[in-house]
Amino acid sequence: MDTSTSHVRRVIILGFLIIFMVATAGCSQPENKPAPEQGNEEQNKPIPGEFKKLQSSLDQLYEELKPQLSKAGGNQQQQGQGDQGEEGEQQGQGEQQGEQQGQDEQGGQGTQEIDWDKFQTQAERIHDQWNRFETRAVEAGAKAEDIDGIEMELDTLPTQIAAQDRSGARLAVNSAASYLPDFMELYSTKVPPDLYRTQVMTRGVMIRVDDGDWAGAEQEMLEMKTTWSKLLVQIKDVAKEETDKTHLAQLDLESALQKRDQMLVLIKGNILEKDLNDLIEQHEASM
Repeated sequence: MDTSTSHVRRVIILGFLIIFMVATAGCSQPENKPAPEQGNEEQNKPIPGEFKKLQSSLDQLYEELKPQLSKAGGNQQQQGQGDQGEEGEQQGQGEQQGEQQGQDEQGGQGTQEIDWDKFQTQAERIHDQWNRFETRAVEAGAKAEDIDGIEMELDTLPTQIAAQDRSGARLAVNSAASYLPDFMELYSTKVPPDLYRTQVMTRGVMIRVDDGDWAGAEQEMLEMKTTWSKLLVQIKDVAKEETDKTHLAQLDLESALQKRDQMLVLIKGNILEKDLNDLIEQHEASM
């Protein structure tokens, strides 16, 4: 009886030992290392040169395609001349028609002077620069939707240029540029990405107004105000004078938009864009 009991005890003890050893072995296994947070590592790195070249090329092409004040002013002037012609004598109407014809001919010549081949070359260079930066963006942890989004806009650009669609081309350029602040957030930068994002939105307002899309411009303005409000918290202690000036310029643009005055929107938009550039330079110099 004692031998049997002793045997049972040994079996029980041995069983506990086996369970304990298995549990200990399981706990002692090294834990899987978490995937490195590559984005955080990249955020300590400066913006790569490939990005800066892409940004510069998009800005340059936009400047060549941007809405022109002369066009808006010409349209309003023609409307005013039409009203005067209705009240004037036949001779005055004839002079007005002659002047109108001259303006139309000048407008046609201006369109013919656009070097679309040059724009196509610029578009090809932009695609090459994106190809060079894309790898860096992926390594930095860029979101797939940002990669796909900018590629879709860049793919549209050569088609719009080939069709000599100035409006479509500049919209594609600005839409592609709207993804750049998202990539900027992956790196260490002296200037808040929202500053450049606000600049892109300012251009968007002017583009849409120039195209007669007032509803689209108002939506763009609403998004800009939201972005600017968040941005003010970040930059309130840096370049206060430039910040205040830029804030007032934004309010002026909003007022012009509410008045549905195309030429005034372009004027105020250009001023706001210039103020944003000054503010960007101030931030770069203060860091």
